[in-house]
Amino acid sequence: MSDSPLPEYVDTRKIFQQHAVITGTVALARLDRFRGLLASEAGSVRVELEFFDDESGQHIISGKLRAEVEVLCQRCLEPIGIVLHDDIKLALLKDESKSAMLNPELDPWICADTKLELASMVEEQLMLCMPIVSFHESAHCNSALGQSNSGMLVDDDNVAASENPFAVLKSLQTKDRTN
Repeated sequence: MSDSPLPEYVDTRKIFQQHAVITGTVALARLDRFRGLLASEAGSVRVELEFFDDESGQHIISGKLRAEVEVLCQRCLEPIGIVLHDDIKLALLKDESKSAMLNPELDPWICADTKLELASMVEEQLMLCMPIVSFHESAHCNSALGQSNSGMLVDDDNVAASENPFAVLKSLQTKDRTN
């Protein structure tokens, strides 16, 4: 993929007629909503997009994206680097009314104008492929939290209660009988 920046927009009247392929990078500074999900502004997004008409005349945008970004680990709240991959398969529609008739393998992308903003389309795809939860391997998280698996203290009362969750109720019942 090319290291040149992706254009801000393409003209939908021309791009599909030319059966164009666009490759490039998108700066994280152009992706405001996606940047809000990240731990830092460090990272890169590479995109390859192909614009063509299928056999039914539907405008199709197909391609791939790859992003290397940092998010917060949900265990230790320290940054963790992740790699996002996504295959893009979109049908360009002028309004939502035709989205029900789309081939199930295609996702709709609504663009009422002839000006298709590529960064917003890439941003949406990135947000959709983000993992729900990101975390380090447990050894890294424990060391970041100053803990180790072998040095954990064990409370015997909690162990007994965890074996039988009603053990506490039984002890309360016997105390009531003695009073």
